[in-house]
Amino acid sequence: MKTAQLYGQIFIYALTLVLISVILVYGYTSIKNFKQKTEDITSLKFQKDLKNAIDGITNDYGSVSRKEFQLSGDVRQVCFVESIQSFDKSNPISSIQLNNLVKNSIKDSDKNVFLLENTLRSSFFAGKISVDEDILCIKPSNNRIILRLEGKGDHAVLSEWA
Repeated sequence: MKTAQLYGQIFIYALTLVLISVILVYGYTSIKNFKQKTEDITSLKFQKDLKNAIDGITNDYGSVSRKEFQLSGDVRQVCFVESIQSFDKSNPISSIQLNNLVKNSIKDSDKNVFLLENTLRSSFFAGKISVDEDILCIKPSNNRIILRLEGKGDHAVLSEWA
């Protein structure tokens, strides 16, 4: 009788260990997926808010607006590319070193906003924008960037709010 109870307890311990492992793995993947979805939503909100801000000020010639945008926690740099005046996209001039993926993306597409983590996270077209030196890269502070937008009638001029 005692050996049967011993085998029963071993079975219960093994089953408990398996159930706890399954619960921990499921919890970890759920939290990881939730975090990824939160970052995706923050990125989409940034895209929408930036496009709306640019669209809203483009036709308002001479007006200046200060806009603050929230970014996901992993974004290390946001780069804006000139889309009004043409420039040599094969060799973009910038005082900031760009990684090769961004340089290739600038060459091969009409996208003008790039979100960088360790690599290129995403890129999109935000509207007709103009920036000094063809490319403006801003490092977020506390997951936020503050932009100065100036309406020019047919485009908006973007710069970092000082």
